Amino acid sequence: MTHRERMLATIRGQPADQIPWAPRMDLWYIAQRARGTLPKEFAGLDIVGIAEALDVACRAVGGDFTITGSHDISLLGLGLDNHPDYPFRVELRALPIDCIDDGENLNTRIQTQAGEVFTHLYRDAQMTQNGISLPFVKDYALNSVEDFEAVAQVFDHVEVIPTPEAYAAFRQHIGDHGMAVAHGPRAASPMHLILHDLVAAEQFFYLYADSREALHRLAERIEPFFEAILDALVTGDAEVVFWGGNYDQDVTWPAFFEAEISSWLKKASERLHAAGKLVLTHADGENRALLPFYPACGFDVAESVCPQPMTRCTLSEIREGLGGKTTVWGGIPSVTLLQDSMADQAFEAYLDDLFGSLGGGDHLILGVSDNVPPDADLTRLGRIKNCVKDFGSVQATTQG
Repeated sequence: MTHRERMLATIRGQPADQIPWAPRMDLWYIAQRARGTLPKEFAGLDIVGIAEALDVACRAVGGDFTITGSHDISLLGLGLDNHPDYPFRVELRALPIDCIDDGENLNTRIQTQAGEVFTHLYRDAQMTQNGISLPFVKDYALNSVEDFEAVAQVFDHVEVIPTPEAYAAFRQHIGDHGMAVAHGPRAASPMHLILHDLVAAEQFFYLYADSREALHRLAERIEPFFEAILDALVTGDAEVVFWGGNYDQDVTWPAFFEAEISSWLKKASERLHAAGKLVLTHADGENRALLPFYPACGFDVAESVCPQPMTRCTLSEIREGLGGKTTVWGGIPSVTLLQDSMADQAFEAYLDDLFGSLGGGDHLILGVSDNVPPDADLTRLGRIKNCVKDFGSVQATTQG
């Protein structure tokens, strides 16, 4: 089987010759390149080439972020970005915008009839060397209820333009090396976008307690943007679609997840399933209290799942909580790849326990949660690959 065939079969509950093994390598690569310590055998490679060099499946979720200068983040302070691999492009129409980027500071100013929307993002060379690929937010678009109308007007003027040819090129490039997962919204719902991108987390909690009705009105103004993205994804030709991520039982606490996120995940899953597509969401946080809500959302893959020792749940508990039809992609905490965090003997014991608890190995794509860290011992990736081969084939479970 090819890597792509193996991954799709796993999600569909069909037999596979082995458990897919698809670690995320782009952040490791970016950090090594910035440090000047990239091994010679990886020089000049993209995500496909890196996967080939390691003899693993290519984690191709959204796009290839190893390509320098390809990622437009001028609107990232609003949770919006553009990449040449995405199946759509986001454009701001009919509002004056000024973006100044000095290489470290990215200041974006948008003029609306209700006032200026300003965001300030920051990144430096040290962050890149540490494997941090996205800038930090220094100034958020929202600071108080008084800012809501201006931000709403920005989203009134955002247009989603389908770019099926861009995704088609991405899918062709990934080929059988992995699944070319089409990029959807980073946040799973309009309210999740507000929490995740538009306001500082602590301030959001106050607003959600004191100004919830106004927050819901703002979320309603953002809904057409999400609907337009969903329309673009439904009509595209992707086999697997990314829809939202970054859930955590403390930040997106259970009552909030149920009220503000789950309905959109369910809506997206239903529409994409009706179009013959599989749905992936990025569930990389502390999941124990959220597990009861996930099955009803209908997504097919919980990606970047992180178990003990970095969270409270074991991989077995997460797989059981998700039910028998949802595929877990992840299961290898990044700290297990670090010599300073886990000695060789402890790592071997961890692998013995991990593979001894997998049962039949169905509905599981092994990956590193969230990514292979810059200081990872790459020989451990090879050890995991050997364990996967020793584990053997995976039998059919649920057809779908």
